[in-house]
Amino acid sequence: MPELSQDLNALLDARFPILVSETHEESRLLKRVREICTAREVPLFVWSLADGLKRSTETSAVYNTSELTDALKHVDATPQNGLYVLLDAHPFFSSPLNVRLVREIAFDHYRRDRTLLFVSPGLDLPPELARMSARLAMPGITADRVRTLLKEELDRWQRDTRRSLRIDRDILPLLVHQLAGLGEDEAQRLIRQAINVDGELNLGDVKRIARFKQDQQASALEMELPDVTLDDVGGFGRLKTWVGQRQAVFQNPALAPGLPAPKGILLLGVQGAGKSLVAKAIAGSWKVPLLRLDFAALYNKYIGETEKNLRQALNEASRMAPCLLWMDEIEKGLSAGDADDGVSQRILGTLLTWMSERDNPVFVVATANDVSKLPAELLRKGRFDELFFVDLPTAPVREIIFGLHLKKRGLDPAGFQMPGLIELSEGYSGAEIEQAIVASQYAALAEGGVLTHTHVERELGQTRPLSVIRAEDFERLRTWASQRCVMVD
Repeated sequence: MPELSQDLNALLDARFPILVSETHEESRLLKRVREICTAREVPLFVWSLADGLKRSTETSAVYNTSELTDALKHVDATPQNGLYVLLDAHPFFSSPLNVRLVREIAFDHYRRDRTLLFVSPGLDLPPELARMSARLAMPGITADRVRTLLKEELDRWQRDTRRSLRIDRDILPLLVHQLAGLGEDEAQRLIRQAINVDGELNLGDVKRIARFKQDQQASALEMELPDVTLDDVGGFGRLKTWVGQRQAVFQNPALAPGLPAPKGILLLGVQGAGKSLVAKAIAGSWKVPLLRLDFAALYNKYIGETEKNLRQALNEASRMAPCLLWMDEIEKGLSAGDADDGVSQRILGTLLTWMSERDNPVFVVATANDVSKLPAELLRKGRFDELFFVDLPTAPVREIIFGLHLKKRGLDPAGFQMPGLIELSEGYSGAEIEQAIVASQYAALAEGGVLTHTHVERELGQTRPLSVIRAEDFERLRTWASQRCVMVD
């Protein structure tokens, strides 16, 4: 972990009195801290509620230091310089005495050079301490280290079982990228689990790791692992080509080291035209988790909490990488303007900053129905790789959609008069075609028969699609998109 060594040395040289490291890999961190203290010839002390305060080279604790308050009193009184690591001290910051003792030690730092390092899975320092502190990030393992662990575990399994392991080579880049960024112990356990479950490394193992990562967090993100692929979507020919050209690089960035990784697309279009289905299909085709960001779940009545919720969700999306982040109906989360005391503007700023600065494989698919409510900053070139317009399906695409939905219900499209259905469905979206078939099935069931062409024809004839009901809105949207977006077909 050269980054950790470099960061800790820099913080010690800068003489921060308080350091904080939020990590579950306590033993891994302590090992590196010991190495750094030895190299710098700095005394190291470690405190925990179970063992009290000990010098790292000794087995016995300092007398009467099992409680954090007593340990801090000792550090405050002792002339001994050094780095004092305090493990899991987060429950005790509710005590004003502990907070004051930490401040006393910090105030005296330049005279006695005693540095406090708090290590916990999660820790928010009180405001009066936060301004004197610095964060020490515990980096996850790299892709190269994952590959090394994979080889070690494969060799161990084959040596112990005397069996060869079946490996789906196509999913190895996905497996490596799902494990990269985790703690080393976590990654090693997940690799062993993947191998021992069935003696294989396959797509099921990638999905299991994705679920594990999702289970470690709770946020406004909803995760699913779609089975639908772009082959299950009618039309969208130009979009499918665009996505296909970028799939290999997204799944394995090493294929094009000098090429920017795909960042995302905005799908603008009429309701029911298949934007949501396409988001799921891209994730399914690329074999990555789909994370749906629910803007409604982000909003909180307390000042600053909404933006904090968004930052947490985006950080968790980064932890889930490689993944697809789906922002459904994004205009509804960003269009309130001045009516919400500026919350939507702050959310927009947080989102744009993250979109510009992220360097992990999170592919964003944003969908929108109403372009008039989208902030101009979001549409600027560089935010998304491309803006696509999803119009109502053409006649050839409607034929494909009818075929897909009829086959899905065990019916042969050859038994239906497609030219007539295509003509009657002019102006229908893909969702409206599907609902017409569903309604026809109910009608056929009520009559005690099977679904026929007549049932579907009758349903199409008595339904008015949204493109007729809101014709002016549809035309205005098409006019705007014709000069600004790439058509999906």
